[in-house]
Amino acid sequence: MDIFLIRHAQSKGNELNIVQGKTDIGLSDLGKEQAEKLSGYFNSEDLNAIYSSNLARAIHTAEPTAKKLGLEIKTDPDLQEADFGIWEGLTYDGVREQYPNEHSAWFADYHVRPKWFESFESHFKRIKNGIEKILKIHGMDEKIAVFTHGGSIKTQLGYFNNLSGKELAKFATINCSLTLIRFNPSQQYEKGKLIYYNKIVIDPITSRILQQ
Repeated sequence: MDIFLIRHAQSKGNELNIVQGKTDIGLSDLGKEQAEKLSGYFNSEDLNAIYSSNLARAIHTAEPTAKKLGLEIKTDPDLQEADFGIWEGLTYDGVREQYPNEHSAWFADYHVRPKWFESFESHFKRIKNGIEKILKIHGMDEKIAVFTHGGSIKTQLGYFNNLSGKELAKFATINCSLTLIRFNPSQQYEKGKLIYYNKIVIDPITSRILQQ
């Protein structure tokens, strides 16, 4: 089984450099265009099912692809971004000014989070649980798209590439990028293999398809 983790298109929060987390913010105008263009990357034989975080920015990114392929979007709150607590709604510049120590610690080590954050361990376990549910439902030869969030994808990058929090802090997941995890010949989560991370198929500025 191939599971494609897809970060949502540019959201209004991304456009304004706002901390979003579990705050339910939709797509920007550019994001809506990116989502439409992303659907052009997939053909009918490419996907067997589509899952999404239940937050609007992920669902709205999935909708054009689901419509094109005639697939239902199955939402799962386990696939949400981490809860950033009192930082949500602030700009990243504001966070750096108001919480300089916590901001510096988190950006130096992705595992180190303020007490008001959802812990890395909790976030990782949620995403793992979401993927394990998919593994139990679908067959070995199926290809599944999971529309989710940058931090949610980074939890999987860290696990399958055995990265420390300091190493993981250096990575940034691009809007509409694809990360592929392959579960074959075993559909056990622990035996999955990261094939690639952050594959950019849509130009983040022009929204043109870069790869087919």
